[in-house]
Amino acid sequence: MKKIINSSKLILVAAVLLFNSCKKDDPVHEHDNEEMKTMTLTFTEKTTNASVVVSIDATDKETKVLNLKKGNYDMNLKLYDFDGHEVQQEIADDADEHQFFFEGPIQEQINFTYLDKQVGLQSNWKVLQTASNIPMKIVLMHGLRKSALTAADWNNKNYQILGGGTPDIAVNLTLNLID
Repeated sequence: MKKIINSSKLILVAAVLLFNSCKKDDPVHEHDNEEMKTMTLTFTEKTTNASVVVSIDATDKETKVLNLKKGNYDMNLKLYDFDGHEVQQEIADDADEHQFFFEGPIQEQINFTYLDKQVGLQSNWKVLQTASNIPMKIVLMHGLRKSALTAADWNNKNYQILGGGTPDIAVNLTLNLID
């Protein structure tokens, strides 16, 4: 009888251990840089502290419009995946493999400065001239040869020929530089 009771206890203990060891852990969300959906740019004018925000969905066919008055702006760029999670920290962590390009405006219109490791998540934009309806493409390149590029290439149409790499995300907008 004792053998049956001891065997039953042993089976019970084994079952408890088995079920406790098989509990599912809370899932940890992992971000895939290739699955970026939305880009939000916040321009903060340095003297007035006024902000201009534009959010662009890479899957949307509608072209957003960005209106910037003449002034000196610090720009902060945030990226979101398809689940709405921010992913720009991963880009910053891999700064040597990523760079944003802002194809469209020319140096006479905007004096552009990267404020990070030539990535483009933070930058300074000094609007120098007025101009209307500038088609602008913003591209985050991944795996490029940054040694082949300089900070002056921020708007170079040949960025992919110069640095190689592949785009992680690309969006289009219309830029208006106004008084």
